[in-house]
Amino acid sequence: MHRPTVLDKQNWPDKKPRRKSRMGMGLFLLLMTFNAAFIAFSVSSSRTEANSSLNSSEPGEGLTFAPFQSARKVKGARAVVAASRVSFQSFGDKFQLSGGYLEGKEVRTLRLTVQSSLSFSVCRIVSEDQCRALAARIARKLAWFLDVNKDIRKGDKVVLIYENLPAEPGLKILKMDYFSGYLNKKLEMNFFKTPEMNYGSYFDRRGKEMISRLDSRTTPIRNYSEITALPGEMRHGHLSGHAGTDFKAEVGTPVFSSFPGRVTRTNWNTGKNGYCIEVDHPDKDVKTLYLHLDKVLVRPGQWVGQGIKIGHSGNTGRSYAPHLHYEIKSRDRKKTVYNPFIFKYHKKYSRTISNKFRKNFEKTIRLYDSLLQAG
Repeated sequence: MHRPTVLDKQNWPDKKPRRKSRMGMGLFLLLMTFNAAFIAFSVSSSRTEANSSLNSSEPGEGLTFAPFQSARKVKGARAVVAASRVSFQSFGDKFQLSGGYLEGKEVRTLRLTVQSSLSFSVCRIVSEDQCRALAARIARKLAWFLDVNKDIRKGDKVVLIYENLPAEPGLKILKMDYFSGYLNKKLEMNFFKTPEMNYGSYFDRRGKEMISRLDSRTTPIRNYSEITALPGEMRHGHLSGHAGTDFKAEVGTPVFSSFPGRVTRTNWNTGKNGYCIEVDHPDKDVKTLYLHLDKVLVRPGQWVGQGIKIGHSGNTGRSYAPHLHYEIKSRDRKKTVYNPFIFKYHKKYSRTISNKFRKNFEKTIRLYDSLLQAG
């Protein structure tokens, strides 16, 4: 016999008692309630675990970043969390980094306000054996955005994270914030390297590369770690007669002809230039020079096409570290020198961090921010 239920008291359209069995429906509702409670408990547990991982900092261990894992992937994701952590430990005024390409790096933080000059301001805080090298590296980064001889002003502020390297050049900037009075804005550079990059580069917080690159069709060298000099740069506090762009690269890195032309000479003044090549480009009304090479692969009078390999970069002549000195000068007697990143026949571009590495990039940015807060 059918027993009245709460549902039977509703005004159903047919106004007849329901004849379907209640046992199956009740069992189904009970199972649904149990599953909902279990899922809620799992989500709460996983959030607690992830948050404790993210926020916990045991004495001497420093801050640890761990990505949040959803309840559906908790079992298989714990190993990923452990493998992808980026953290640091504090040792007095130094920080030891771990995780990814930052593994084992020892860094320091620095804050300063520019007084009479950038070099003077750095050397007031940093030890004498490092201050000039660090000031030169700061100026090198700023040279992409302003004239370091004229536009650095008293009151400008610099915030740095820099790495101590065991060998030359001894220092490397990982993060720099520069508050420029001349530009009336903050310049931000964050070093980042993906597995697909031979060398890392500097990006703003949005993931856009701050330093320009020459298009692969016209660049004299495709594999280099950084640009260490631009035409007319300031060296040791004075405007030098440096006429080229220096690409820091390992000995033996391929060097290419930027434009089609004829080789006019090779290996002249080797005491200063080392092994070298000069190529004439009448249609561009310029000549290009490639100095301090390890090997020359062309001979005078030879015609070379654009992008043809003409030599290998090296450390010959008056050179203090392996690099390619690339120079563009006019064919007339004035011998005007051109900056390749301004020269009209060179195309340039900047890279952007892809979605594939976006999370790792954002995690590195958070690490840099935490280092500055801790330092």
